[in-house]
Amino acid sequence: MQQNNNQVHALTHAGKGIVNRLVTPVEITNVFTDQILQTKGLWDTGATGSAITKSMASALGLSLLGRRKVRGVHGVSEVNVYYVKITLNNKNISLNTKVTECNELSADNSVGILIGMNVITMGDFVITNYKGDTTMSFRVPSLQKIDFVSGKIFSG
Repeated sequence: MQQNNNQVHALTHAGKGIVNRLVTPVEITNVFTDQILQTKGLWDTGATGSAITKSMASALGLSLLGRRKVRGVHGVSEVNVYYVKITLNNKNISLNTKVTECNELSADNSVGILIGMNVITMGDFVITNYKGDTTMSFRVPSLQKIDFVSGKIFSG
């Protein structure tokens, strides 16, 4: 994960009501051509790695690195692998990483990437549903351990 000036960088996304999908603005860069596209990213703690849609990979003209077997809800399949730069909406959190190719994530193709645990584990990630509104926050680097059972926040 790249950060500017070794500072803490964070993003927060608040929804109206309880939401069942966490979607935030994302910028994806073809690291070989520097072409950049804006899209939306679907945050998925059930995905070990991030995945880019076929249409986004095509629009960016990504170069195929190879193929990899992945296991998803529909079983095992062999998919394309690419190398991209993912930049979150505050433009201070970026990650150059391999991504696998996936089917479309939204009916209108507005969601171009699934953000998996390879990104989420780079920092602190929390979801709350306080007063009936879902809020998601993510920060890099990790600063605290939050334990809801003990009610303690550990830092330092």
